[in-house]
Amino acid sequence: MRRTLLFTVIIMITFVAAAPPAAAQDAESPWRFSLEGSYRFGSVDGYVQTPSGGEPGSSSSKRPTLSEIGIDDASIYDAQAVVAFRNEEFFIGGQYIHMSGSDTLDAPLMSQGRTFAAGSAVSSDVDLDWYRFGYRHRFTLDRGGEWTLTPSIGAAVLDFHYRLRGPTATADRSYIKLNALLGLDAEWRPGHGRFSINADLFGTPPISPPLPEMFVEEIVATYRVLDRRDTSLAVFGGVAFEQIYYEDNQTLPNRISAEFGPMLVVGVGFRF
Repeated sequence: MRRTLLFTVIIMITFVAAAPPAAAQDAESPWRFSLEGSYRFGSVDGYVQTPSGGEPGSSSSKRPTLSEIGIDDASIYDAQAVVAFRNEEFFIGGQYIHMSGSDTLDAPLMSQGRTFAAGSAVSSDVDLDWYRFGYRHRFTLDRGGEWTLTPSIGAAVLDFHYRLRGPTATADRSYIKLNALLGLDAEWRPGHGRFSINADLFGTPPISPPLPEMFVEEIVATYRVLDRRDTSLAVFGGVAFEQIYYEDNQTLPNRISAEFGPMLVVGVGFRF
């Protein structure tokens, strides 16, 4: 329900943004380049159900949970580059999500056809890297240039790798999956000054399996330490929530559920 609502919001606001803008063309250099990097840290909850060839009985249902293999928090590194001509923008970016942990199993676990007995000490690595690229258009909604709306369309690629090691067994599984991506960035920059507030939404459309689903909801406050006509250096901070889901169409499916947040966000951006 939450995923469908996010996707619907992006679609509806994109149609609103497609109306003719109230402002004239920005008086900036027509070409812009920008680089942005951020760090996010917060709690994570979910599971990685990993069967062997989709065979029934080769994985415990909705297990292992991340918490039972020692993963309760996550660090996410995000980077993005944008090249733009006037209001037309092309972007490429991604997130580095590598989580590791260790714990003792309270109950027997079956994963990828391997048995991990109750009481076993296990160590784990769960990688959920994903990448994005696409096109977006910036709309200025008022003559003062304080409000902008930037819908985007593109593609997202999930790069999954899971490893679980115990005293007598090891599970190791990886795959790469692709889906379309829609996004929306809203910015309020009072007086067109150094300070602004940005709200970002990213979401993959709810297409039937076996396509991955990634969602990001983020709000940050930005301050431009350096702010010249064609160059700016900004720092920002805020809060974000993210979700990653995947389920294929095997008899016993591979299933990923990872819900991040609330996450603290800090970052820096450079435009030239």
